[in-house]
Amino acid sequence: MATSSEDKDRLDTDDTPSGEADAQDTSREEDGESRADAAAPARASRPAKQAGAARRPAGKKPGARPRAAAQPQGGSLGKSMILFLIIIGGLAAAFAYFGREPAPGSAGPKWKPGDKAQVEVTLVSSDIKDLACWSADEVNGRHCAFESPTKGWSKGDADDKKLLRPYTTTDRVQFLAAGLWSEPALTGGKLPSARFAVKCTYTVEGKMKRPGIRWSSEGAWLDRTDDWYTGLLSDCKLINP
Repeated sequence: MATSSEDKDRLDTDDTPSGEADAQDTSREEDGESRADAAAPARASRPAKQAGAARRPAGKKPGARPRAAAQPQGGSLGKSMILFLIIIGGLAAAFAYFGREPAPGSAGPKWKPGDKAQVEVTLVSSDIKDLACWSADEVNGRHCAFESPTKGWSKGDADDKKLLRPYTTTDRVQFLAAGLWSEPALTGGKLPSARFAVKCTYTVEGKMKRPGIRWSSEGAWLDRTDDWYTGLLSDCKLINP
């Protein structure tokens, strides 16, 4: 009797020992499980990577550390202190410059001979003997008490209306003048013991070149390099005696 192909296959299968068939089935199962186990971590990691990518801000590279906040540099305090000292020094210099007493004869009005100006002169009672100047020159017949730092005037009398002395006004204008101490306001009674002021008419007569000035009878002569106005004081009145 002829045998069909299906019968041969069944015969071949039946000829295979049962143990070998079982071993092959077991091997196939183990290979399938191994492949499934290997694929499982890969599948599990994909959602985590995708979630991490979703949380990462745009423009940030993976693994980049955030920058620490900039800390203030220690040098900024030193710079602030230097700037503060510069400002304070500038203000002190400005106050010293604008508050200084002007050099005698270098500031004040531009007078000319014949001018009559109202001036307020600041005085103390001892100025009658303390204030003095020296020069060998005369201006309109008026002169200093000294011809030189060590020699008194020898060319005429020492009348108060001829004798020039240095004075300072309340607004710090300085000049030479005669006649103040012969004014009735200063000879008619006792002068104030503290510093006081008088208001007078100053008649300008000219300028004296580089006179020596002394503000105290025991003080040193101050040799000037500028010229001083000279003239006569009259019509003087005490201010708030």
